Amino acid sequence: MNKNLITIEWHSLVKDIIKNLWIVLLAAIMGYMGIFIASKSVYKPEYTSSAMLVVNSGTGTNNGYSSYAVSSEMANVLTNVFVQPAMKAKAAEFAGKDSFRGSVSAAVLSSTNFIEVSVTSDDPQNSYELLSAILEVYPEISENVFENAKISVLRLPSMATKPSNSSSYENRELIIGGCVTVALFAIVVLSIIRDTVKNEDSFENKIDAKLVGCIVHEKKSLTLKDKLKKKKRGLLIDSSCFVSLSFAESFSKIAAKIEYTRNEKGSRVYAISSVTENEGKSTCAANIALSLANRGHKVILIDLDCKKPALYKIFNQKYSENRELANLFNGKIKKEDFKFKKLNKKSLLLALNTKPYPEYNDWFSSRKVVSFVDDLKEYADFIIIDTAPFSADSSVTSVMGFADETMLVVRTDCVVAPAINDAVSLVEKVSKSFMGCILNDIYPKATPFFFSGNDQSIQYGHYGKYKGYGKYGKYGGYGKY
Repeated sequence: MNKNLITIEWHSLVKDIIKNLWIVLLAAIMGYMGIFIASKSVYKPEYTSSAMLVVNSGTGTNNGYSSYAVSSEMANVLTNVFVQPAMKAKAAEFAGKDSFRGSVSAAVLSSTNFIEVSVTSDDPQNSYELLSAILEVYPEISENVFENAKISVLRLPSMATKPSNSSSYENRELIIGGCVTVALFAIVVLSIIRDTVKNEDSFENKIDAKLVGCIVHEKKSLTLKDKLKKKKRGLLIDSSCFVSLSFAESFSKIAAKIEYTRNEKGSRVYAISSVTENEGKSTCAANIALSLANRGHKVILIDLDCKKPALYKIFNQKYSENRELANLFNGKIKKEDFKFKKLNKKSLLLALNTKPYPEYNDWFSSRKVVSFVDDLKEYADFIIIDTAPFSADSSVTSVMGFADETMLVVRTDCVVAPAINDAVSLVEKVSKSFMGCILNDIYPKATPFFFSGNDQSIQYGHYGKYKGYGKYGKYGGYGKY
């Protein structure tokens, strides 16, 4: 088992991105606000006015190459002249200003005798006036450096119409895009390194338990009317027009393994739990019971999630005094008056609660629950118990104490692997026998050309000894039940 294995599961990745789009939006807003604040408090606009000069040698030489070389050398020297304090003082005096309020830069264009002179200040008018003054006074100073240098203005200065240092503001789309990219990158990295079970391979590498079976992902909002009303429909394998064949087959394989366990060990009571809520525990319990009933077994499904019962919603049942399990345990009705709910044409009986009951701990301490289950063993081939999650109720350990087998439902990308392993260790200590885990909500594997597929074998080939299920035919004669 490699607990440090990092698994990339595309459905999980896309789901995390969609779920955290608000973070991406917040990053974009923060980027925009940062630009706005910087532009108002930190950013100071600067305006640049520039002119182009050309330097020629006045030596009168007929050698063109020699003349060009001398001109280039003069241009390089003159770039230093334009930035000297004397030049700034002379230009400020000529422009009628107290000081040269700006900066001067001069550079020779590569491999030419052209000089670009620029003046930058916080006011476009000031930049233009100072550069114009420099162009007026530079002959007085340049003559002291090169008497034979001829400097001509190739491009006159113009007044700047926009700041020259506004790149950060003009590229706000780029900055906002960078913030969004960082946010998406963080979401992707956190999704990949999150230590959860994302698929079958991840389970095998991270969880120290047997894998009983895998349940493929199935949508709950199945009709347009349901989607508009945001209504969730209970996923039952008998609703053949609403569930896929692969979903029903997943439970059929688990039921086959349960049959084998009963044949080998005589186990009849199966408790189904999970680490936390919303892992599909109740849906799994309901469909396992249905799958066993479809195989001709007498099955009783009991809801002992006393804090938050859910089976009555899955089977669309309402409160009935003689069918409320709590009324039996609380002594409001006698044992002979309690009526199981039998599904039409199914050898499946339901013992459900339709609301929470805070006094449920007394049911376990007085052994009423244990006595009730023991009595049912005389009539049922299988008893499936839907318990509370570990994180919600400690009474689940009481159920595991008298159940013959216990299974944990693990939903993909829901609970971190260390928490699942801790739960597995606890189940192994308090239960009679830990059968293993059911991996729920597995998405199809991504394949080329945008098709999707899933290995429906789920390692079923390892259980070749299950091929002798014909001997279970004797259970088919329970129609009178």
